[in-house]
Amino acid sequence: MNKEKTKMAKADQWLEDLKQLVNKKPLVVFQFSGAEWERLCESRRGANEFTIARSHELFEKVRVPTACLVIGDSDDDSEVYFGLASSRSAVTTLQSRIKVKRALHIQPTTKSGVLNLITDTPHARNLRDRLASDESVVALSPKLSVHLVEKLSAIDANRGAMRAAIASLIAPKYYRSMDALQEDAVHTALRAFGLSPGDQAVSLQLSRGQDTALTRVNIMEDSVVEHDARTFPEFELIDSDITGRAVFEKGRERLEVFTANRRPLENVFGVDLIYLNVTRQNIVMVQYKMLEPHSPKDGDKDWVYRPDAKLDDEIARMRKFSKARPSKPYEYRLNPQVYYLKFVKRDGALSNAGVVMPIDHFEKLRGDPSCKGPRGAVRVSFQTLAGRYLRQGPFLDLIRAGYIGATMETTAHLKAVVEAVVKGNRAVVGAIQTSKEGAKQRADLENLSVD
Repeated sequence: MNKEKTKMAKADQWLEDLKQLVNKKPLVVFQFSGAEWERLCESRRGANEFTIARSHELFEKVRVPTACLVIGDSDDDSEVYFGLASSRSAVTTLQSRIKVKRALHIQPTTKSGVLNLITDTPHARNLRDRLASDESVVALSPKLSVHLVEKLSAIDANRGAMRAAIASLIAPKYYRSMDALQEDAVHTALRAFGLSPGDQAVSLQLSRGQDTALTRVNIMEDSVVEHDARTFPEFELIDSDITGRAVFEKGRERLEVFTANRRPLENVFGVDLIYLNVTRQNIVMVQYKMLEPHSPKDGDKDWVYRPDAKLDDEIARMRKFSKARPSKPYEYRLNPQVYYLKFVKRDGALSNAGVVMPIDHFEKLRGDPSCKGPRGAVRVSFQTLAGRYLRQGPFLDLIRAGYIGATMETTAHLKAVVEAVVKGNRAVVGAIQTSKEGAKQRADLENLSVD
């Protein structure tokens, strides 16, 4: 029973965080009607992301960032969105501007429906009086905000949108946890596909009660759902260990990014990025390693990596499953190496991309006297590497071009490697790039499923 209560509490942690947020920074309601609503819906991102300028006085009680409701009403339709009022700034002598982002459809779809959700008499009267105003911006009270959030989240279909709306407020900024490494891995997967972290996913599926960096990707309208971990439609990767799946499209290409872990994120030992480019039929796997600061006797700060006891076992397993197989007649790789290490500085900003190298190069560095550090550590710095490393940009360019990574035949045999990584209790971020017509091709490529 205690385990079940703990599981339920974890599943609703995002909701508790949201309630604490609106208690300190009350929920804001933006009301639009008629032609103004129609123009907003016809804008590039519609009600999903927009800015609104109003008089300073109207925004006086608005504290950002906080959650918001966007209620639109026109002759043809009525809609309600839940999103994030993310920033506020003065734009003229008389007006301020607020940006709304990550806004998604929720239920009920009308103002009257929202009003009918509140049955508690004091709260119901308070909300009705506030929304009866003709003002386009209405700040609610803290208690009413918490009560309304509770009522909206009780509708199962709303939970994914509400969870995704406020997720960006807790995005890690520094390499201090496994969550930060997963955040960087997701961004790396997007960049490898030619996307930025600001690009929108066409769909997002979240597992209830599971942490995932995918809650912080941008999404389109009506594209986010929260499921029980065992009910992901048409998706069988490691059963109940799925934490999230996002789908991106760019022209004829399709990118699927999934996150998975066998244990809660705080208990996993590392995060790996798996990039499978089905268009080029090459696969690259990136393992993250954390650099620690070290100050030698000369006083110059240095960064070192201290290999753990499992490193040799990890490398041995990598080599076991990465034996080179013959390439196809018209296939070409600059380097068929599959495994790469990405070194990032502990407490460094995620905007600092770190350095990347194949494991073969790292093995040589371990034997290089100039790279010897204290107590068996390996010095990994610009000075010791002397330019012998890859920056993230060129690394991703090589992946997209198919110039690096396993040959086609090796790629087809890497299901066992994915199994080894996941069953070794390591969080996995996978990016599967396919053509829109190539969903079956992905399945034929051994599905990358893990039993």
